[in-house]
Amino acid sequence: MITFAIDPGTLAEDSQYAAKRAAKGEGPGLASRFRADEPIDDVDLATLLLSADVATDELWEIARASRPAGVPKVETFSPLYFTNECDGECKMCGMRRENRALKRETVDAATICDQLDVLYRRGIRGVAVLAGEYRLGPQRDAMLARAAEAMRDAFERGFAHVLINVGSLEAQEYDRFLAGIPRSPDCVISPQITMCTFQETYHPRIYSKFMGSRPDNPRSDFDRRLVNFDRAVDAGLRSANPGILLGLNSDIGYELLALCAHVRHLEARGMQVYISLPRLRKASGAEHFAGLSDDDLVRMVSLLTARFPAAKVVISTREAPEIQRRLLPILGVLTAGSPGVAPYGEADARFEIEASQFEVADQRPLEVILGECLASGAIIDGYEPAEKMSPAVSAT
Repeated sequence: MITFAIDPGTLAEDSQYAAKRAAKGEGPGLASRFRADEPIDDVDLATLLLSADVATDELWEIARASRPAGVPKVETFSPLYFTNECDGECKMCGMRRENRALKRETVDAATICDQLDVLYRRGIRGVAVLAGEYRLGPQRDAMLARAAEAMRDAFERGFAHVLINVGSLEAQEYDRFLAGIPRSPDCVISPQITMCTFQETYHPRIYSKFMGSRPDNPRSDFDRRLVNFDRAVDAGLRSANPGILLGLNSDIGYELLALCAHVRHLEARGMQVYISLPRLRKASGAEHFAGLSDDDLVRMVSLLTARFPAAKVVISTREAPEIQRRLLPILGVLTAGSPGVAPYGEADARFEIEASQFEVADQRPLEVILGECLASGAIIDGYEPAEKMSPAVSAT
């Protein structure tokens, strides 16, 4: 198995070097080269990120030129949590196990099916199945089995894309999780299943600070999480969704360099890559909710979009409508929905932070959010709007 690895010391040195180059005024020349489609490397990219003399709008324009001509085309999916129970200790997450302020909820298989039916009726054709992360043992086995059942139920209902966000899996767990899923003659999984495991930060010391270090904590093993996608490839999956939680590490040049290295590795292993860039948000009982600035977010999205045209940068409704509108022409995915447990009704969703993983900035109905994108001329893959919205939705 070819596995991904990083050298934190080298990444830190490269980030410092990029900052020095940016301070020396090398950014405008690099921007001209990037715009002219001349080769640049990852350190060049980090230099552009940190260059105050390169306007964010210029980076946005470079990203837009790298996208297909014509109207914006994005993909969408909605998250579906079936529990907010978790054995993790992540300080920035409302679901962490020691958070006594969170209202804990877990729903049964019938409720999951009802939720899938609701999302399908509302036009959604991609769904992310989400749960907490658990120590080895009966609860872990039961939760992974519930997630696998939800994945199969989604495909049976006609969903075209299922994303799985349940933490790192071992090789034997992948075998059980994917048992019975159709495969091509070369043993590759044929339905579109994307494995999602955000590293959150690629800096081991900061990772340990926020995710914890106790051996019984399922999130504490930095290296095990780092190579989860490699185990997914070996299990037959060909779609991966890495991501960083912007705001954990103030050295954004470091995180960009590490993320670029990871994306290149995954693409070399034959994977379709989705790149998630969520910003740190307020969560139940958590103290840390100061995320990256709007401007730095746009710079990060622009540079990754232009650097990896085959990948799809993902933004969710953690972001406010004005940020969604600004980023839409350079995005690969805009995902709308709620981080609450089984939150969906026929025309709305629940968003109370007391029972959710984090705070959501845009709580409009998903039809309104996606309808606005369609009205702007965008094409959305993964959404088939009903001919007639319900009165509650259309009046919003």
